[in-house]
Amino acid sequence: MTPPNHNYAATTHENTMVINGLAQSGNLPLAYDAMIDGGVTATNLTVAANEDFRDGVREVECALRTMEEHPRRDRLALITSTDEIREAKATGKSGVIIGFQNADPIEDDLAFLRVFYRLGLRILQLTYQRRNLLGDGCGEEANGGLGTYGKQVIAECNRLGVLLDLSHVGHRSTMEAISVSERPVAVTHANLFSVNPIPRNKKDEIIEALAEREGVFGFTSVSRLLSAAGNQEGASLDQYLDQIDHVVSLVGIDYVGVGLDISEGMTQEQFVQRRATFLTKFPELKMGGDFPLEHYFARGLSSAAMIGNITRGLIERGYDDKSVSKIMGGNFLRVFEAAWG
Repeated sequence: MTPPNHNYAATTHENTMVINGLAQSGNLPLAYDAMIDGGVTATNLTVAANEDFRDGVREVECALRTMEEHPRRDRLALITSTDEIREAKATGKSGVIIGFQNADPIEDDLAFLRVFYRLGLRILQLTYQRRNLLGDGCGEEANGGLGTYGKQVIAECNRLGVLLDLSHVGHRSTMEAISVSERPVAVTHANLFSVNPIPRNKKDEIIEALAEREGVFGFTSVSRLLSAAGNQEGASLDQYLDQIDHVVSLVGIDYVGVGLDISEGMTQEQFVQRRATFLTKFPELKMGGDFPLEHYFARGLSSAAMIGNITRGLIERGYDDKSVSKIMGGNFLRVFEAAWG
């Protein structure tokens, strides 16, 4: 196959509605810059995770204030509906979707969930690795599934219009959430258990169940998730695209997306601190041992500013424009529409 003209790939990317299923907020100004520079139409930005209600509100305020004070604030927009995503694309802006990677900030009170919805929350991950009030995360060996409160939260998210994210959720909890939810759900950022059999990755039966309920699966660029040798060798763009190919073959083109899960501009000092804090709290996320910073994210996918490399890679593999459009954002947009109402 003849490689596509570079200008063709760049033009295709520019014309495509691009949705990043997850970005970390560790360096917020840099995260916003990367969204703009990568031509990303909308991003699920992790604003809170393990915070309580009070600190969760503080993190939402920080994300909004940083956006308002950003030097390129005219290129940024808060997203609370799919119409606003379409408007962002039409006006050349990058939209920010407020997301939580854990339900801890809503504590044990559905009223707190409703408060965060009013503040802009549109994506909620049920658990983060550990067991919480809703159910078991993927770091729990017991694999205990959802609790009663977890099912109540799912019902309230369905009613309000908050998309459920199952990325760090345990296997049984994930399968139960897919079944219980009356609206489509998402795995915004994960990789394949069939390629790298670790609890953080998702088995094919989850992907099949997700597709049966019209959900979407977003792929991360985290090397140690992409590859069993990711700690020692890093990972490549081709390995990323191989996993997309697998899911397309398994369930079809309509259920695949991009969820890079990148912490923009991480310095060596920040990496050392993260290893001593976050990766000590969740040691299973080291995936077998320490690794150098240069192996954190896949080569060619270490920033959302590089997300166009996926578009180019898909075209090189023979995906037509319609298929590229679905993978790069159309499938997430469909699920947002169904989940948000």
